[in-house]
Amino acid sequence: MQSKIEDFSVELEAYEACKSKPKSFELYEEYSQRDIVETIQIRKEAYEKADLKAREELEKEAKIEVENFHIWLESVKKLAPFAAHYYSISLKSLLLGLPIGVQVAQLFYVVLEKLGIS
Repeated sequence: MQSKIEDFSVELEAYEACKSKPKSFELYEEYSQRDIVETIQIRKEAYEKADLKAREELEKEAKIEVENFHIWLESVKKLAPFAAHYYSISLKSLLLGLPIGVQVAQLFYVVLEKLGIS
């Protein structure tokens, strides 16, 4: 039985091997000037090691980061509020270091692509 960390590592490797990454990942990398994979790994480790109080603080930080990213998308990238919302909210679980965030972000990307917004 694989551990959660091994599962997450496999997921990240699959993401890195993927030729097209969700637009939200590219935009977040531009916004933060950091590699999304590194960001996910750092935040995942911090979240796993944190006690309840520290997790609450990490969750607040992630919420603020998502809000700031949303504002940046609207003001700098000139995205419609609807698109900016979905691009930013799709990253929230990733910013908490939760592996399911990769699938969530990809799902949001597919939906936006189908709507002709991506």
